[in-house]
Amino acid sequence: MDDLDELVDDFIAELSAIEPYASGVVPRQELREDAESSIEFLLRTTAGLPVPHRLDDACERIGRRRAHLGVPLDVLLRAVRLDFRVLWSAFLRRVDQADLPRLVHNTVRVWDVVEEYSTRVHMAYVNEAAVLAREREDERNRLVDSLLATHGRDAQIVAQVANALGMNATGRILVAAAPTDAPRPLRQAADRLRAGSMPVHVQNVERRQVLIAELPRRSRGDTGQWLGSVACGVGPVANGLADLPRALRISMEVAATISGDLGGPVRLVQRWPHVVAARLAEVGTALRDEVLPSPTATTAHERDRLFETVHAYLRSGSISTVANEIFCHRNTVLNRLHRFTELTGHDITRPEHAAAVLVAMACDEQLVDRATTAPA
Repeated sequence: MDDLDELVDDFIAELSAIEPYASGVVPRQELREDAESSIEFLLRTTAGLPVPHRLDDACERIGRRRAHLGVPLDVLLRAVRLDFRVLWSAFLRRVDQADLPRLVHNTVRVWDVVEEYSTRVHMAYVNEAAVLAREREDERNRLVDSLLATHGRDAQIVAQVANALGMNATGRILVAAAPTDAPRPLRQAADRLRAGSMPVHVQNVERRQVLIAELPRRSRGDTGQWLGSVACGVGPVANGLADLPRALRISMEVAATISGDLGGPVRLVQRWPHVVAARLAEVGTALRDEVLPSPTATTAHERDRLFETVHAYLRSGSISTVANEIFCHRNTVLNRLHRFTELTGHDITRPEHAAAVLVAMACDEQLVDRATTAPA
């Protein structure tokens, strides 16, 4: 204990060769005070001496402080374990030859004291890092909410979001929204993108999980490639963070029309009838009633067969493809399409009629979904 200053000097000399300590991430005076506290605590504990109250929380204080300063955890633990080398070297310099066997016999005791101290520092660091991560996440969420609320028109908020998310304010931004029944895969996709060093942020917007990622500068082609088989609605690529609110709104509208079992990213061009149907509200009901055959005009079985055939034809526009898809003769396909025209007055081989039928059928799907999910 009388040689505490010497031991602290030895410790700091060793630590000063390790980054980021070598760069002064911890102020010199603070580093010395912490080293004094640590080594005194370890000496007293090893010797079975009383530990004063001022040292009770030394390890927790150091762990929390290093988390705030951004010292990597592995470097911190390496620094703490330097205490063992410093103490052991000091013991060896001072011990008589005759007492050397007793010192060696107590090696484990000294190591256990250092290791327990290291564990307490470790736990304090991890707990504080988790608190800081939540605070940073909350701050990022708050800034993104502000960006959405101002529709990307406030340049100061755009700059703050870029800084918080680690993104280029004018970069190309991928936006995807998860269906409400399957939010987890989108978070897993975010983890994969982060592992590839892509700036990514995920948060809840209106109770829906949303992913925001800055695409590599030279990336082109289908943005869905970054999301693999994750079911989600993908908005148009935002040209900078100021354009993010528009892209996010579109991705959420697309996501609202899909479910988690869809098996891949979906863009607006693929689900536009359903997005339109969702916006039409009671007008959609009127359109459905005007365009589609009345439930009383045909049996449920025939109605299902007609809808199956019409859906298939609207996807491909080919009688042969439809026949192969639904496993029936091409004449059966033609007969069903003629029957649909007979019942509705709409010929889906005509583009304007096909568009109306597409939206009407999307309206019908949504009304059926609401009816099946409504509480009894």
